Amino acid sequence: MITITGANGKLGRLVAQALGDRGSPSRVRLGTRDPGKLGDLAGKGFKTVAASFDQPESLVAAFDGAETVLIISGDGPNDARIRQHRAAVDAAKKAGVGRLVYTSFTNATPKSLFTFAAIHADTEAYLKASGVPFTILRNNQYAENVTTQAAKDTGALALPGVCGKVAHISRADIAAATAAALTGEGHAGKTYDLTGPEALDLLQVAAILSQTLKKTVTVFDLAPSDYAKVLAQRGLPPFVVEALVGLRQATGAGEYADVTDHAARLAGRPIEPLSSYLSRQ
Repeated sequence: MITITGANGKLGRLVAQALGDRGSPSRVRLGTRDPGKLGDLAGKGFKTVAASFDQPESLVAAFDGAETVLIISGDGPNDARIRQHRAAVDAAKKAGVGRLVYTSFTNATPKSLFTFAAIHADTEAYLKASGVPFTILRNNQYAENVTTQAAKDTGALALPGVCGKVAHISRADIAAATAAALTGEGHAGKTYDLTGPEALDLLQVAAILSQTLKKTVTVFDLAPSDYAKVLAQRGLPPFVVEALVGLRQATGAGEYADVTDHAARLAGRPIEPLSSYLSRQ
C-alpha cells in the first residue's frame, strides 16, 4: 500500500494519476483533509482517507499498513510547516511505515536566500534522524510558475534576479519521477535532484516568449524592495512576500541553475525542456 498526503493538490493528483498508470489504484491510499474532494479519484478505484498535518492521529491512521508514504510538503509559515512535517514523520514511525518519500526543494539549506528552504532543511534532517528508511526528492522550480500572463498582457517581465538560471521542470514530469521513486527498488537512502534538462535565465525565457507570442517581451530587473511592494499590493501575507522575494534573490544567486538527469532516469523517459513547455502555452 502507498499513502500520499496532500493528494488533492496539483502535484498530489498528478502523482496519483501516474501511479494509476503504473498499476492498480486500489493499492494507493490518497490522504487529504476532506476526502470528499477526491470523489473523482475514488471512482477510479483509489482509496481515500482523511489526513491532516494538524491532526497527527489522522496521519497514523492514514499511514497504517502502508509500505511507502509520500509526504508532499504543505503550505504556511516556516514554524507551522516544520511542526507539521515533523508530526508526519513521527506518525509514519509510529505506524511502522516501510519507507518515507519527501518532496523537498532544490538547495534545501538554511543558508539559502529562499526562506522556505529552512523548512525543507529541517524536515530532511528530522527524517534522516528518525530511523525510518527514506527517499528525498528535491524538486526544482515548477515550469508552471514561469510568469507568462504579464508577458501576454504587457509585453514585459519585471522580476529580481533576471540573470539567474533555473532548471525548471513541470509538475507532470515531477509526478512521473515521483511515482517511479514510490514503486521502484533501490531508492532507500537516496536524495534526487529533480530538474529539467536545461537551465534558462529570464532573458532567455523572454526570447522564447517573444517568438511564441509574436511580440517583443522586455525584461526589467526589479529591485527586491519594489517586488515586495508589488506582491504586498496583491494582498499576499507577509511570510509569502518574504519567501517569493527570497526565491527571486536565490534565483539571481544561481541556486537553481544545476541540471541533473535524476528525473529522467527515474521516469524512464526524457524530461520536457522549459523552452518546449513555453512554446505550448
